[in-house]
Amino acid sequence: ISAFNEGDITFLGSNIPHLFRNYPEYFDEKSQKRAKAIVLYFSDEFVNSDFFNLREMAAINELLQLSKRGLLISGRSKVVVASLLNEIVEGNGIGRLIDFMSLLHYIVSEGEYEVLSSLSFTNTLDQQDLSRLNKIFDYLLKNFQKDITLLEVSKIANMSSAAFCRYFKDRTNKTLITCLNEIRIGHACKLLIEKKNMNISEICYECGFNNLTNFSIQFKKLKKMNPLAYRKSYNSL
Repeated sequence: ISAFNEGDITFLGSNIPHLFRNYPEYFDEKSQKRAKAIVLYFSDEFVNSDFFNLREMAAINELLQLSKRGLLISGRSKVVVASLLNEIVEGNGIGRLIDFMSLLHYIVSEGEYEVLSSLSFTNTLDQQDLSRLNKIFDYLLKNFQKDITLLEVSKIANMSSAAFCRYFKDRTNKTLITCLNEIRIGHACKLLIEKKNMNISEICYECGFNNLTNFSIQFKKLKKMNPLAYRKSYNSL
C-alpha cells in the first residue's frame, strides 16, 4: 500500500493484494491533473511452463518467484525498464515476446529493485478481509496528514482497539503505526522530489509528523538515508 510518483515501476506476482493511491489533488473535481499507467499482464501458465525450468532460465525463474512478494524497480533501471515496456506495448508477434524476455533479463542483470513484502508474507485474505482493509487504508490515505488515533481506526474496522491490533498485525504483518509511517514517508519522498522550495521541517509537518527528530528517524529507517541525502541522491539521477 503506498502513494506513487511519476516513473514508479512495480513488478507484482499473481494475487498480491495491493493499493496505489493517488494524491488528494487528483480527486478534486476542478483539477485537470490525470494519472496514466502502462500495465503488462502475463499468465501464471506461461511463467510456470517448462520453458522457465531450463537451466539457462534459472536467474529469470528466481526473479519470477521473488515477484510473488512484489518488487519496486529502483535507480537508473526505471528509465530503461520504462523504455522496454513501451517497446513491448508497440510491438507485435514474436518480437513482443523477445522484448519481454529482454525486459526480464535486464531486471535480473541490473538487480536494481527492492522487495515490497516481508519473507513471511502469505496471501491469506478473503473477500471480507479485503473489504475491511480497503476501508482502513482508504481512511489512512485520506487522513495521514492529521493526527490519527488507534481508537478512530478501530471504529472504522468495527473492532475494539485490542482486537484491531491483533487483526491488523496478522493480516499485514505490520503495526498500524508502521503502516502509517510508511504512507507518510512515501508522501515525504514525493515532496522532497517535487517541491524544491519546501525545506525539511516544512515537509515533516506537511506529512503528519509532529516533530523533526522522529521524522528523520523514521525516514532513515525506511529509506536508509536522511531526507536531505534522499533529495540530493534523487536530483543526481
